[in-house]
Amino acid sequence: MMKITAFDPDEEEEVCAFVLAIQNGEFNLGFTVQEQPDLRNIRKFYQGGGFWTAKISGTLVGTIGLQGLDRENGVLRKMFVHQAYRGHALKVAQQLFNTLLTEASLLDFHYLLLDTPAIAKASHRFYE
Repeated sequence: MMKITAFDPDEEEEVCAFVLAIQNGEFNLGFTVQEQPDLRNIRKFYQGGGFWTAKISGTLVGTIGLQGLDRENGVLRKMFVHQAYRGHALKVAQQLFNTLLTEASLLDFHYLLLDTPAIAKASHRFYE
């Protein structure tokens, strides 16, 4: 069973490793944690929105972040799902996305921007 929860600061190292493994191991983007200020202090960076993790039996399988830009606008960031769970019957990506949309609505955001690399073609199809 999958559980989506708000980010816990004790998970920061685990989340960083998870994100970097997908960015660099799978997509060969060559990013470092130093180049991503949101990964260096997740709690502070996403305080105007939120950050959530998806776990199955205690194992991290997905992340999603909502960065608040101002009172009406947010940015969807750091949506990653472990390769083994993409398109999975548990619908990890959809559940993470729904969590973000619910929070964006509660925050009364009118617009959400997307921050994803051009190489992530499957991600683009999901958002469309």
